[in-house]
Amino acid sequence: MWTRKAAFTFGGGISLVLIGMMITNHQMMILGLALIAFIVVNSWLSGHGDIEVQRTLSADNLYKGDDLYVELLVVNRSHRRTQLIEVYDNVPHEMKLRSGLNQMRLNLAPNESARIRYVLRCPLRGHYNIGPVSVRYRNTFNLNVNEMKINHHSDIVIFPQVKDVEEAFLRSRTPKMYTGATTLRTPGQGSEFYSLREYVPGDPFKNINWKAFARTGELMINEKCRDAVTDVYILFDTREISRIGTVLKNPLEMGAVSAASLASYFLQRRDSVALCTYGTKLSYLPPDTGDKQYFKILSALAGASSKGRMPLQAVTNSVSGRFSRGSPVFIISSCEGDGTVPAAVRDLVGRGHEVTVLSPSSIDFEKLTTRIPRLDYEVLKIERQNRLTTLAGSGASVIDWMPDMDLSQALMQVRGY
Repeated sequence: MWTRKAAFTFGGGISLVLIGMMITNHQMMILGLALIAFIVVNSWLSGHGDIEVQRTLSADNLYKGDDLYVELLVVNRSHRRTQLIEVYDNVPHEMKLRSGLNQMRLNLAPNESARIRYVLRCPLRGHYNIGPVSVRYRNTFNLNVNEMKINHHSDIVIFPQVKDVEEAFLRSRTPKMYTGATTLRTPGQGSEFYSLREYVPGDPFKNINWKAFARTGELMINEKCRDAVTDVYILFDTREISRIGTVLKNPLEMGAVSAASLASYFLQRRDSVALCTYGTKLSYLPPDTGDKQYFKILSALAGASSKGRMPLQAVTNSVSGRFSRGSPVFIISSCEGDGTVPAAVRDLVGRGHEVTVLSPSSIDFEKLTTRIPRLDYEVLKIERQNRLTTLAGSGASVIDWMPDMDLSQALMQVRGY
């Protein structure tokens, strides 16, 4: 592709030839032909060599708000100089350039290399792709410019933020096979004191309460609270209505943060966590423990997008049969535009589950982007309060989560309406 200089030079040469022919000026015609010949010959000369690009990332997985350090190595593998080349590394528009530059002008000798370093800010969760690398090269006299793309991509996953959760106030009422971190209020193997009982032949002597024996004269045994693994089920609403609000503050983003934080909290206690997202379709991740399950959940949350209108009752009808009896269930939903939520909650409570509804206030998120008349806002708030009161009456613990409220503060406000 010709540059502006080449276009003006070629146009000037043609003009000189035509004017020289009109006034019969041979010197002008020769000068015009020389300019045209110079442009034609120059267009045959290429100004780049065999370019090789290698990209190195500081990490493949990051959390929302972290910085990504990128280093691009450009090597001239040909046996001639590249002349002037411009290298540009394409980055997703969701990422912000924090320091450095993702482009550079280079003039590399044979086998010479250069490094481009820059730092990206990752303000949004999701699955992203860095690349390809665009290369623009010019010939010797900057008369011809060509562009090419080196198909080199790097995948990066931005996980939602994981915040500290001090206490979730939920325990399974059904003991599991293996001991874990959740304390059940039933006697069994554990570390916390439960009660005293009379000695029975066969009881270990280490469990005898000698102080009680000295006081009463009868052998008494210390009973412990049983430790057990809990299956925790998280139902995450990713319907289209969950995108109300700003890019950074909306029910979907807050819901992803809460789901990731709760999953991290329970997995650190060695509990089993299952994740179910519903919007356009139903996606179910069976309960499991450990770091592998942790990253599976974070990856699923990173790819969640606000689409579809699937009702909650259709979800519970499909997956509630897989739930362990008596296990806690978290429902993370704004509860807007879904009249089946009360029936779904009643069904789960009827099956013996501890149901907690964590509901980001979509009305207050909408207020961040649009101006809602005060009277309309008050009416919407009353309707929302009635809706949450109905859920509380169905047997669920309800949390009205405001945009400016921290997750730990919201979880400590579990109450009935």
